[in-house]
Amino acid sequence: MEDKSNQAFLGWRMVVIALSIDFFAVGFSFQSYPVIQLLIKKEMGLSTLMTTSTIPAFLLLSSLLLPFVGKLLDVFSIRKVLLSGALVYGISLISLYFSFNFLTFILIFAIPIAIGVALLGNLSVSKLITQWFNKKVGRAIGIASVGVSFAGFVIPNLTHYLLFSMGFSWREVYFLFGSFILIFIVPLIWVFVIDSPKLVNQQPDGKNDKKRDTEDFSDSGVDWSIKDLLKDKNFWLLSLVFSLQFCSMMAVLAHIPFYAEQRGWESYAAFIFSMYAIPAVISKLVFGWLVERKLDPRAGVSISLLIQTTGILLISTTNSPNELAVVFAFFGFGLGAALPMSNILFSRIYTPKSFGRSRGLAQPMIVPFQVSGTPLAAFLFDLYGNYDLAFSLLAGCAFLGIFLVWFLRLPN
Repeated sequence: MEDKSNQAFLGWRMVVIALSIDFFAVGFSFQSYPVIQLLIKKEMGLSTLMTTSTIPAFLLLSSLLLPFVGKLLDVFSIRKVLLSGALVYGISLISLYFSFNFLTFILIFAIPIAIGVALLGNLSVSKLITQWFNKKVGRAIGIASVGVSFAGFVIPNLTHYLLFSMGFSWREVYFLFGSFILIFIVPLIWVFVIDSPKLVNQQPDGKNDKKRDTEDFSDSGVDWSIKDLLKDKNFWLLSLVFSLQFCSMMAVLAHIPFYAEQRGWESYAAFIFSMYAIPAVISKLVFGWLVERKLDPRAGVSISLLIQTTGILLISTTNSPNELAVVFAFFGFGLGAALPMSNILFSRIYTPKSFGRSRGLAQPMIVPFQVSGTPLAAFLFDLYGNYDLAFSLLAGCAFLGIFLVWFLRLPN
């Protein structure tokens, strides 16, 4: 391979690529669905519970795959894992064009799309970032995570435009999304992703001291076995805290379009949903920067959970679409920190060497709680005809995490 040691540090290129991959991996699957689900519900005559079951089913299989993906990332080429995921993901999105009943739709979404996103998604790109950064990993992960939140602003509005202004069907929209992945994202990964700075004679963070001890390289650290991880109290605490945060977050995101519809604001649903995204982008950058500036990451998690809790409780107090949009933006600032803070804590506690394994192993613990909030909220809505109790319970989940995170013991 060409010697690139005298070139500009390539780590920030990896951050931009990671941001782009996250944008489309999450955007085309998760962020587009709240808009499309309103059409699917009407076309197929589904209940709210059935309609909102797609994303939980998708997340459940993804979680079962992530320990395997984490092991792959710790052993094999990150670039090849990303390529495999992009190919599966693109083909699976295109296959939704041929789904003409809900069973076919949810099977495609919950199996091949879940496999593609598990290989292509945040775990893989976060592993890439931890290979390229050490001291600046908080900032780098924060910037890379912006893709997830930015997709939350762009993709719902793009989907709404394609459906209602351009006149595409939801099947044609998924066909376009899948084609984009195959035409643009696969070549992007193939040409530009580099697994490690050592492959191009560079060092993490762009350090120029070639005589620096090898322990500074980002693949150093403790090699945690699965058995040791399962015995570690920190592992279970991390899993529990982020289970509560993601449960609360995902359920509110899934149901806010239906809440807007219930209040008579259906035409504003895509706009309201997208309003969480820009504050979430800012949150990722702010919290990543603060952790790099020595903020205790446990404090960062507590602050984000407090904002998230307050935002959920304020939803039911709104009296107009604009008020709901403002409250949802505030909620977005709280949830935005969840992904980078979880990655930072796993990387700090278990070192970059075992990041993929520990983060991947945690997902089967996190996701059952994460997905439970969405059907629970749907059940309570169908039972009582409103979201008051559902949103109160979801706020309680986030509030509990504020205190639990302080039982974590961080390494010196």
